Amino acid sequence: LMTGADDYVTKPFSPAELTARVDALVRRSGGEEPPQATGELSQPPFLLNTRNRTLEKNGQRIKLTQVEYSIMRVFMENPGKALSREEILDMVWGRDYFGELKIVDVNIRRLRLKIEDNVQNPAYITTVWGYGYKWGL
Repeated sequence: LMTGADDYVTKPFSPAELTARVDALVRRSGGEEPPQATGELSQPPFLLNTRNRTLEKNGQRIKLTQVEYSIMRVFMENPGKALSREEILDMVWGRDYFGELKIVDVNIRRLRLKIEDNVQNPAYITTVWGYGYKWGL
């Protein structure tokens, strides 16, 4: 704090607490509200509530892990954009993560099992061969 930091969070920390602290800092600094100020990202049939970290499909709640929620948020904030595995890894796990890149594929597969109507022919999270994935409705 003496070297210029405004706040700190000790490990382990909750992503929700970190988000709340960042939001509070933005409010105190008089900065602009984040684009998701409504707390909802809607791309029918999906509704992602960023305040209570829930996902609904056709009005039915889908239970997600924190990682699956983070992946969904990244996709819904970047509709139609092809995201590399490295980009997804950085946005979800952070730049400090030094594990296997395959963790992205494993979690995408688990997420598809929960949200896709036909896992063999995914309609929402599509594979961009040799690159990564795309949220394509």
